[in-house]
Amino acid sequence: MIAMLILSTALAAASLEGSWTRDAMIRDAKERLLNGEDLPPELDERLMRLPPADRIEVLIFLRRSGMMTGPGWTAERLLAPARTGESR
Repeated sequence: MIAMLILSTALAAASLEGSWTRDAMIRDAKERLLNGEDLPPELDERLMRLPPADRIEVLIFLRRSGMMTGPGWTAERLLAPARTGESR
């Protein structure tokens, strides 16, 4: 019984690792900024999994904090529907 509880908790935690919310991404970016770390290489993929409104908020935070420089995103990319699963 206890083993089943531990296993289900571990599986639930593993499934949450791949899901990033707007708040989780901003929190992660703040921690990286304070620690002097770069943004993760898979940032674009994480952003594309967010709904467009959340994606824009995270991008605004990253731009204003100075963590994201370089070319901007196109309107089509900003407003694209959130990707689900591992599909590209």
